[in-house]
Amino acid sequence: MFKFNSFNILSLVDSFHSKTGGGNARLYRHRFVASLILSVLFYVSLIIFVATYFLPLGEHSVHILRVFFIFIGVGALLSIYILRTLNQRVLAVNTLIASLGLALIYLAIMTGGIESPAAICLIIFPAVATLSIDFKAGIIWGLLATLSWSLLFAAPYLGIPIQNAMPDVDDGLAFFVSIFTTHFFIAFVALYYNKTSKSLRTKLLKERREYHYLANHDAHTGVINRRHFLELLKSEISRCEQSGSTFCLFFIDLNDFKKANDQYGHHFGDEILEVFSRRLRHRVREIDTVARIGGDEFCIISRDMGNEEDAKRGERRIEEILKEPLSLKEGKYTLKASIGWSIYPHHATDYEALLKYADQHMYEVKRLKKAAQK
Repeated sequence: MFKFNSFNILSLVDSFHSKTGGGNARLYRHRFVASLILSVLFYVSLIIFVATYFLPLGEHSVHILRVFFIFIGVGALLSIYILRTLNQRVLAVNTLIASLGLALIYLAIMTGGIESPAAICLIIFPAVATLSIDFKAGIIWGLLATLSWSLLFAAPYLGIPIQNAMPDVDDGLAFFVSIFTTHFFIAFVALYYNKTSKSLRTKLLKERREYHYLANHDAHTGVINRRHFLELLKSEISRCEQSGSTFCLFFIDLNDFKKANDQYGHHFGDEILEVFSRRLRHRVREIDTVARIGGDEFCIISRDMGNEEDAKRGERRIEEILKEPLSLKEGKYTLKASIGWSIYPHHATDYEALLKYADQHMYEVKRLKKAAQK
């Protein structure tokens, strides 16, 4: 069974436009324009081929079709040059629409004027311009299409000769092809625009979630960063103020962390922070919040803790986590830390005072440990 792995339609489309810079949004817009140009060339070539070899056309009618194709071919090639070399998407679309418009007006003049099936296809322009450029472009090209219809209608009264160079072609077939062409291109533009817009929105939402995560989490350890932690602390105070609930704020400072950094290198210290943060996040309760608020400083919001007995029980749980050696690339390492805490609303009712109380408590614990070691 054949597999067309070597053929990639996107690679073909991308070869017709510049791919330098601009991100996903720009890439989708340029792909759309390149696809539009290629579709116009392919579709018009197919129509010309069928009309030349399968319809009863004379030499003069074939000559008209050739001129029609030259208008579009030159416009398409110029549009590709503008898109690929000059990197001007809007100019490329306008060039394509202008060349297609001139070709259709020429064909309409040669095949019946306002009554020519070619005149119907002018309705494509505002739709293509709106979806590929913007609403203003759609209005401008809509006005130009209306002006073209008006001139075709007024041509006989202005003395402009209108021909009917293809009298042998069935009018019903000609109108069917024109209507089909019009709907085909409008549907193509709408479907492509809808598909790429959905894909782009999905990517933008994903990037937005990633940016939001990076803005609220510590890049190295993955736990909540200081800025977001303070927001959550304020929010928790407001919630407890309304509900009458309590919580305990733990302040953890890793002892001798700078010494480990200096002795074994910063990569060793980074690994300590990463492994400890992961363990702390996994061992605390699901309703608790872990954050890194400084280089070797961590905080935990432990909800539904309302007295010193609860706080001491939480402190012992943290100490048990610290006693278990960390498994690092360099081997086992046992952390030591000083732990302070404050309880809302017993020790303070605003976030700064709560942090200050827990910080002072932690330093008092650290002072007592150093005094006991002497």
